[in-house]
Formats: sequence, C-alpha cells, structure tokens
Amino acid sequence: MSIGITTRLVITATALAMTLAGPFRASASTASPTVEVLVPNVVQSGVPSPLIAEVIQGASLGSPAGTVTFSTGYGTTLGTATLMATSPGVSRAMLSWTPPPEYTVPLIAHFTPEGSTSVAASSTYQRPLITSAEVPVAIRLTPTPIAGPIRLEAVLGHGVSEGSVSFLVDGKGWTGSVPTVDGVASTTWNAPAGVHTILVQYSSSANNPAGAAIWTGTSTQFVNVLL
Repeated sequence: MSIGITTRLVITATALAMTLAGPFRASASTASPTVEVLVPNVVQSGVPSPLIAEVIQGASLGSPAGTVTFSTGYGTTLGTATLMATSPGVSRAMLSWTPPPEYTVPLIAHFTPEGSTSVAASSTYQRPLITSAEVPVAIRLTPTPIAGPIRLEAVLGHGVSEGSVSFLVDGKGWTGSVPTVDGVASTTWNAPAGVHTILVQYSSSANNPAGAAIWTGTSTQFVNVLL
C-alpha cells in the first residue's frame, strides 16, 4: 500500500525572543513561558492521534510543572493532561485525540502552572489537515521554526506497523533510514532561514512473501524558517 499526502502549512514565528533548550525552541529566561501545540500535519478522522503541548521557560527556573488543557477554536474542551519534564526548562503533556470529520480544526493549549516559577500561558492555534484517507505517516515539528537546530518527527498513523523513515529537505536527504520507536522517527535539522520543503518517506519493517513492504507512505510540508 502506498499513500502520499501533501499539505501546505506555512508556519510563521512569533515575535517572542527565543533561545535553544533541548530539541525545540525555548523562550528567554523569564517566568512567562512559551506554549506550543505539536500535532501531525495530517491526521485521519475517526482514529486516535497524539496531541502534544510543550511548555518552555528559562532553564534556570527548572522545568515547568502543572497541567495543559487542549481545546478547539470552537470552544470545545478536548481534555487535560499533566506536564512531564523532558529537559531543563522544558516539559510536555500528551493527549490522545480523535479528529472529527471536518476539513480543519484549530487547536490550542492552555497551561495552568503549579508553583510560583511560572505563570499561565496559551499557545497559538495549530490547524492540522483532517482527511478520511488512511495516513501511514505525517510530519510533526515546532510551529515556531527559527533558523538553527530544529527537531523533525515523522509520526506513523493509527495501526501502522513500525518501520523506518528517511527525511529530505528541499529534495536532499541526510539521515538515511531512521527507525521508528513507538510510532515516531526523529532527527535534528540545522535549518537555514527561508521557505523549505520537508519530505518524509516511510516503509514498514514487516514484509510480505515477495519481499515488498506491506506499508509505505510519504508526507510533505512547506515551512517558513525565520531568523
């Protein structure tokens, strides 16, 4: 089975000054954190898809603690999840979401802090493309790409078997085959400023008797990386 999905999602950065902390971007050392929603660029309606919120603050303040509530732009609360520290100054919360049969749904995350080192904050909206077609693989990355190291993730669709993924930017690959772990393959891209095309190519590990991959798929995303 071979499915290719292309979606045009041009992402602009906020004016917030940011410094690098861990694989994603972090805000400057301040009690006001940055909140980002990380979601695959394409999701299938009616099947579970992971929603991740990343809360980032100055590493000297420690990793943010508290909860994140995910909602839609239409006022529907999707659920609340507890933050878990992933690196100094960075925490993540994850919620399983079953997309409705709409073309796009704006998603937002609201951070409620625990303790006095952070204040409440909200993300900007993310708008993944919702499709009724099967989605073997999709792309997930920070919605505020700034020139420098950026983590790219290829996320397998619901029920898709483990395999490997190749990452290409502007038609050039540099990773070879990256194995998926728990449905995700990741790499770090040293992104220059400008508009770029990201392509991921997935192939499952399980083979049929003829030796051809049972699952294959591609996904493409256009991003605007700012200085």
